[in-house]
Amino acid sequence: MYSAKEIAKWFLVKDNVEAKENEFEEEPYERITNLKLQKLLYYAQGLYLAIYNEPLFSENIEAWPHGPVVRDVYNIYSFFKGDPIKINITKQDENVITKIEEDNKANSIVNLTYNNFAIYTAWQLRNMTHEDNSPWDLTQKNKGIFSIIDNEEIKEYFKKEVVE
Repeated sequence: MYSAKEIAKWFLVKDNVEAKENEFEEEPYERITNLKLQKLLYYAQGLYLAIYNEPLFSENIEAWPHGPVVRDVYNIYSFFKGDPIKINITKQDENVITKIEEDNKANSIVNLTYNNFAIYTAWQLRNMTHEDNSPWDLTQKNKGIFSIIDNEEIKEYFKKEVVE
């Protein structure tokens, strides 16, 4: 199992590499912001739970007003506010990326998540997590703001609504 910080770093490295590759494209895509990163983590965790029946990362996902959030990751990147998160890649980061890419299950999920969900804007992803009867929606109504979204609810929702 990974930490949410490690998975977040994978998404950010991927985003930074793609931004350089697509620097001169006519239609730039929306880079990863803190809001978008939070939603990608949620989708990666949900897909991993639904497909492999275990969590991808150990941290809890909380129900915040703008959707699912991993608090530790939010705190690290919050100073970027709504701006794209730009990172410098360290040797330690390279080791984490290699570890994830050599893990067939983790690699398949982060790539699946990135390829299918990073195409949306942060606000589109935010709205997608707010659908009626989604784990975020049910947690908000039943338990209040900043409550932990139960992994079992995430898994069942993703099995039924996303994976099928």
